[in-house]
Amino acid sequence: MKLTALRPNNPVAVMAAYGALRLLPGATLRWDGPHPELAWDGDIVAALAARLPERLAAPELNLIDDPRQIDGAAGYRALAERMPTEWLVAYAAETADGLRPSGLRLLGGRHQLIANARAIMDALARKPIHEKIDEALTGPWRYQDQGLQAWGWDAAARIDASASDKAVTSATKFGVLGAYWLAWESLPFWPMVNGQTLGMTRQHWTYPTCTNWLGAEGLRALILGAAALDERETAALGLTRWRSARIRSSDYGVVLGWSVPLSARTASDREKSGGFARTKKSFKSNA
Repeated sequence: MKLTALRPNNPVAVMAAYGALRLLPGATLRWDGPHPELAWDGDIVAALAARLPERLAAPELNLIDDPRQIDGAAGYRALAERMPTEWLVAYAAETADGLRPSGLRLLGGRHQLIANARAIMDALARKPIHEKIDEALTGPWRYQDQGLQAWGWDAAARIDASASDKAVTSATKFGVLGAYWLAWESLPFWPMVNGQTLGMTRQHWTYPTCTNWLGAEGLRALILGAAALDERETAALGLTRWRSARIRSSDYGVVLGWSVPLSARTASDREKSGGFARTKKSFKSNA
């Protein structure tokens, strides 16, 4: 299935593609030209729609409203007994300076990362869900869903303060519920390593796309190791790394802008920056 609504230069669109992949056991995905292609043995839209009630009841969505609510190391370890590890390590990390929330928690103020996901999924459950998921995957994105936002991940939804007579924080938000839910489901692909969300810096977020077919575990390995690959390895995998700027939108946080492709790294670049041990085999499709 060609996901014609999704393009790699919008962070939320890439996350939506990867979230759909994660929700469909045995599925594979590749980026074929400007759009991803998702392969799965079944009705993709119907299968994703059927997952929503179960996902709404999941512990990672209901135990806390925001990573900032985790009560120190003891609270973190208590949550580890009740929540899937892949979600907990995406939400927050223990560091020498205490718990640090995900770098994808971009908005400040009263915004709550997990509660926002619940609100999006609750709203989606009250809509014609098959239509909303089809819109998310094949488009066009109509931005008719009012009052919810995509955590600052949707470059197309960013409000230009100079074009509105209202403060950015009080302006009405419009979005794409199906796409936002699927983007949320990609969060386990972006764990915190050494206290940082993979690919995140103070200025940018960087993520990969790949022309080779990858399953969920192959994608997970690619995201973990993409920054260490040199030019030859990058070409062999059909890998492109995309960089999105973190743009301060108000006093309450930042949003992600449109992404641009990065040039491949040479082997000498990689040696200068260090890196970590890995095997090419880990990036092959697990289909």
